[in-house]
Amino acid sequence: MSFKFLKKLVHGTLVIIFWSVSVKAGLAQSAVSPYLSLKFREGNSQRDKSPQNPIILKRAERLEFQIQYVTNAPYRASPGIDYGPLSIRATNQHPDFFKERPGPTVSLEVRRSGTNERELLPIRIFSSGQGYGNGVHYLSVAIDILEPQSVRQNRLDQFTSQLRELASASGLSGAGAMNESARLQGTRTYFDEFYISNAPGVYDLKAVFQPDPAVAQGRTLTASALVRVLDGPDSLDLLKQKLAEKKK
Repeated sequence: MSFKFLKKLVHGTLVIIFWSVSVKAGLAQSAVSPYLSLKFREGNSQRDKSPQNPIILKRAERLEFQIQYVTNAPYRASPGIDYGPLSIRATNQHPDFFKERPGPTVSLEVRRSGTNERELLPIRIFSSGQGYGNGVHYLSVAIDILEPQSVRQNRLDQFTSQLRELASASGLSGAGAMNESARLQGTRTYFDEFYISNAPGVYDLKAVFQPDPAVAQGRTLTASALVRVLDGPDSLDLLKQKLAEKKK
């Protein structure tokens, strides 16, 4: 056996070995099952938080995070429709958002943690869009944990009444005061849009993803996290503080 032939034989064997390892690695990578994950801002980035280390949220703060669908397989939308796998029904969406696409594939659930009260709590959802990168489809959302409607309504009535008193104290009288009072009656809806008052406590946050049936191997996926809301002023209290500072 010549040296040249032996060299070719060794080289061919190495090529076969490297090719085999690469194929196995590729198969192993493609075999990774897709999963759902929640990504929070810096300092709150764990996929699932323990009771000893939950997501920390202020009472007047909106909880912002990404819902992530992690998969190595390409996403195939329904024929003739261009959309990503993640979608959610949100307050700030256009009324026709789901007119030309399937219904929302993602829902969010919030319950109080560590109690027997396991009913779903009302939440308000905002969405700032979706994207894709490095095998991860993501949907950016923000939520408020809402008080009971009666409590929320009373709080808004109280705040608009205080604004009316401020307007009166500013020297408006007669027709001017009446016009200002009528204008303030309509501010309740305006302030409701950014009134945030997450009740203090610990909550279980859960995202549920049900892919479009047109996607191969689609199955329901979930991701969860614990959220602790700290006590403190709500967003209307903070607004009153700012108004008081400007008056000085």
